[in-house]
Amino acid sequence: MTNLSPVFEILVIGLALAAILWVVWYSFKQKQKTSLSNAYTEALEHLVDGNDRLAIQKFKEAVRQDTENVAAYLRLGDLLRRKGLLSNAIRIHRDLTLRATLTPEQELQILKSLLRDYQAAGEFDQGIQVARKILRKERTPESWVVQALVDMLEKTGRWKEAGEVVERYGGQLPVEQNRRLALYLVFQGMELQEQGNGKEARVKFKEALKKDPRCAAAYYYLGKSYRDEDRIEDAVKVWKELCEKAPEKAHIVFPELEKAWFELGRYADAENLYLEMMHSDKKGLLVGLALADIYSKKGEYDSALEILHRLEEEYHNSPLLIGKKVNVYFHRGQYKQAASQSLSFFNSTNGAVAVRYRCSVCNYESKTPRWVCPECHSIDTFSFTV
Repeated sequence: MTNLSPVFEILVIGLALAAILWVVWYSFKQKQKTSLSNAYTEALEHLVDGNDRLAIQKFKEAVRQDTENVAAYLRLGDLLRRKGLLSNAIRIHRDLTLRATLTPEQELQILKSLLRDYQAAGEFDQGIQVARKILRKERTPESWVVQALVDMLEKTGRWKEAGEVVERYGGQLPVEQNRRLALYLVFQGMELQEQGNGKEARVKFKEALKKDPRCAAAYYYLGKSYRDEDRIEDAVKVWKELCEKAPEKAHIVFPELEKAWFELGRYADAENLYLEMMHSDKKGLLVGLALADIYSKKGEYDSALEILHRLEEEYHNSPLLIGKKVNVYFHRGQYKQAASQSLSFFNSTNGAVAVRYRCSVCNYESKTPRWVCPECHSIDTFSFTV
């Protein structure tokens, strides 16, 4: 039996050591993989259970152990945004966009999270850029992405761009496209009017009415544009058309019409308009009060009270109606009735009543008609209130 050569022995020993090292390395990697998987899985479990604090801890542990775990970074950033840590969320998601190894799906997911970050933080210019990037990459964008872009363009007053987005992606948005597009044109016209370009402003207002023939804002500002140039007859014509096309919003031009007709020496036209509206299906509290006010100014208190009594059948608890009756009774010399109505008035209003336009989103109140809220920047959210 021949002895094994030293070279062969060394080779066998080397192979044995290599095998042992491979087994040790493989076991270590498997344990490490299991540990990484466990950290990420535990984070997801905590997220489902609503334990955000532990979920954040585990997501951080997962990304420390594996810097290539894009999903963990993405969810961590989303969770931080939910907790109000917007700058942290933005930093995480923005850093992810710089990675060269992202798949197209991963890149879109990251951009959408970053869009939500910027929107929540009120960083609308950056959000608009991200939203546009998503639209370039996604053939059929999700409706919320389109809506987010429109909202941010509105909040930054970029009406023309907002209109272009609505025109292009109208199928992804609510059905009130024409109403929205009309308002964008009105806002562009208002900017032109402020710059002294009345003629160009009126072109925009008229374009708005082609989009939405019931756009009260377009009628209102078109009339005011004519009024600013002393074209009173044109202004009256436009405001009367508003009363015909959108009678529920007609009250916003009653003061303007009365003033215009007074200047034209045709104040009776106001009475005729209100009578016509009262005798049609366009009647309402504000029309009746305007007519009663006309009669009261003329000293025809019986006629004023007749109108108010008719309104009382439908609006008997209205503070405006009670207040108007107090005024008429007082000027008629019926002080006892005026006092009685005053008690009802104070009991129903706690001594204070005012006409306001209120934003349905943030409850901001204005004494004059508005179509953009200066507080929350929402559009077409104001309604008449008392």
